[in-house]
Amino acid sequence: MFNDVEAFNIIANRLTEKNISSIEKTILSFVILIMKDFSFTNNQTYPRPSHPDPTKRKDAYFTLIAIILSLRTTLENEQKAVNLFLNKFSSLEDVANSNVDEIKNIISCAGMPTKKAQTILDVTNYIINNYSGDINKINNGNVLEMRNKLMDFPGIGEKSADCMLELGFDLPSIVVDTNVFRVVTRLFFKEENMSFGNNQDVLKVKMFLEKNIIKDYRVFQIIHTMLLLQGKHICRSSPHCDDCKLSNRCNYYANKHDSRQLRLF
Repeated sequence: MFNDVEAFNIIANRLTEKNISSIEKTILSFVILIMKDFSFTNNQTYPRPSHPDPTKRKDAYFTLIAIILSLRTTLENEQKAVNLFLNKFSSLEDVANSNVDEIKNIISCAGMPTKKAQTILDVTNYIINNYSGDINKINNGNVLEMRNKLMDFPGIGEKSADCMLELGFDLPSIVVDTNVFRVVTRLFFKEENMSFGNNQDVLKVKMFLEKNIIKDYRVFQIIHTMLLLQGKHICRSSPHCDDCKLSNRCNYYANKHDSRQLRLF
C-alpha cells in the first residue's frame, strides 16, 4: 500500500544502491521518466488486499475474479463489470450459491459473459474443493510453485497467474501484457520480428525483466504499471515518438528515424 510519492521514492532509492546492475539502472531510469507523466495510484484497477485506495481493498479471491473479467475487454467495461459483481456478491460463498445465468447477466458488459460466468463458477468451486474455500491457502511464498498451482485453476493461463501473483499476493512475478511487451521489445531488443502472439517471445521479455530487476514486489508493480501506461498512451502500435521521453534511447526509434543502432542489450 503505497502512494505516488512513495512509489517514486522506491524507484529513486533503488537507483542509488551500489549493487544495482547497469541493465536494471537503465530500466528504472526509464520508469522514473514515465512516472513524471502517469500516476501509479490512479491506475490500479483490480481490487486487491493491498490496494492503495482503502475502498478497493478486497480479498485475493476478488482479485482473481477481476482478472477473469478483464480478459479481452476494455478498461471501462472491465471496471463496470467488476463494480457490478462486487455490488452483487460479497463473498466466495455468495458466488458458489449463484448460477451461470445470474452471473452472466451481471457481467455482460465485459464481453463473453457465458464463458466468463462459467469460468468464475468453475474457479470458485475449485477453490472450495481444493483449498477449503480460501484462496490464500495457496500462498506459500514460492512464486514458481504458486504460478504452477494457479495455472491448474480452470481457465487460468500464464498472464492471469502472473497478475494474481503480482497483485493478489504481492509477489515478484512480472506481468507481460501486450503493452509491456511492445515497450520492452522496442526499447531493449534488436529483433524487429518479435511477436506478442509467440509464447517464446513473451517468455523472453518476462525473463529479461525478472532476471534484471530486484525481487521486490513493489518494484515489479510499479514497473508493470508504468510500462503498461507507456504502451497504452505513447508507445502504441502506431507510436507517438514525438511525445516520448525515451525516444533518444530507444532501439525502435533509432532504427526508424536515425542511422544509429543503439541495441543496448
